[in-house]
Amino acid sequence: MDTNLGISLKKKYIGYAIPSIVAMWVFSIYTMVDGFFVARYVGNAALSAVNLAMPFVNTLFAFAIIFGIGTSTAVGILLGQERHHRACEIFTFTTSTLLLCALAIVALSLIFINPLVSLLGAEGSMAVAVKNYISIILWFSPFFMISYHFEILVKIDGFPKLATIAVTASAVTNIALDYLFVGVLHMGISGAAVATGIAQILSTVIFSVHFLSHKANLKFRSFPWDFKELAKILPLGIGDLISEFSTGFIVFLHNRFIILMLGTASLVTYTVLSYTNLLIAMTMTGLTQGMQPLMSYYFGRRDSASCKKLLRYALISITGLSIISIILINIFSDTISGLFISEDTRLLAATSLALKKYSLCFIFLGYNLLIIGYFASIGKAKSSILISLCRGFIFIHVILQLLYFINRGEGIWFASAISEFLTFLIMILLVKKTAAE
Repeated sequence: MDTNLGISLKKKYIGYAIPSIVAMWVFSIYTMVDGFFVARYVGNAALSAVNLAMPFVNTLFAFAIIFGIGTSTAVGILLGQERHHRACEIFTFTTSTLLLCALAIVALSLIFINPLVSLLGAEGSMAVAVKNYISIILWFSPFFMISYHFEILVKIDGFPKLATIAVTASAVTNIALDYLFVGVLHMGISGAAVATGIAQILSTVIFSVHFLSHKANLKFRSFPWDFKELAKILPLGIGDLISEFSTGFIVFLHNRFIILMLGTASLVTYTVLSYTNLLIAMTMTGLTQGMQPLMSYYFGRRDSASCKKLLRYALISITGLSIISIILINIFSDTISGLFISEDTRLLAATSLALKKYSLCFIFLGYNLLIIGYFASIGKAKSSILISLCRGFIFIHVILQLLYFINRGEGIWFASAISEFLTFLIMILLVKKTAAE
């Protein structure tokens, strides 16, 4: 953690937030490019196979999120308390435990590969393709998990720009190898799996070199296997994990109710809304992640003045982004919709209107994501988890069910806004409760 007192807190926050935003953008872009190569050179069936395998890959990242965010919070607080040696012990302990979990996942998945493929929903020839893809990805699983774990921890170590460098290097490598293995050597989805795996190895190596260097503040140290401590650390990452998983769940729910209430043609409209939401939510998450390591550090130092300043900077950033996003969406809704819909003028008009309605959710979304991260960074795991569950699972499901029951088809575009608003009310109550403690 950079403790240079000559750098203003505002500059520190910006220095952490911008690399976090860029890293998230780069990761999302190269994920889409990966799908482009598979679809173009292998076919839509192969792309479907890769998509069916994605829940397994997401599970790998889920483990990394729990360990990474939990460790980052614990280590940040310890560094703020100037307990550097203990911070290094926790860092080494959780990294070693995550590696053991990764190896266990590899072993169990290889043993139960056929039931795993069936669980993912693959049948017939699709099952063969999914099994082929996962069988290769499995061997790279430890690198998937450790690289993302390190990406989070390199920020609390005081090197946020290195996260962007590693993610960008991994993205460029993945794209180049996709072209070579899939486009030139015609290795099919096996080539795509190998390309993705090698890219994860590269980012793991970049981060490992850093943590083994003299520049790193966090060092690998001998440690006690304290699983009681692990039980305190892991819940700190669950709120962020729920937020990560809820993105897919919200899309799933909307797709289901859109088909029931408006028909399959409106799925195109929701696709446009989803892409727009993803870009804005990623940016808001980047602003939140820029705050988290610094917040944990100053919370550990019991520097309440700096904690309040950090939260204020993040709130101002989120407010500005929310206002700009809503204004731009309402001005350029036709243009945004036209990027995806070109010929069907009626669908274009309907999507443009839906986008304006949906944009209301951005009034509250950023604040909810920010406070989820804030509570996690100061060790308030239960509050973080509760807000995540409210916005990502409970309220959105209830609201969509209610809209379906009262037959308000077009009202579905307001569902996320209502869900985020209700979550916002819960969040305010939790913030007031915490402030009173």
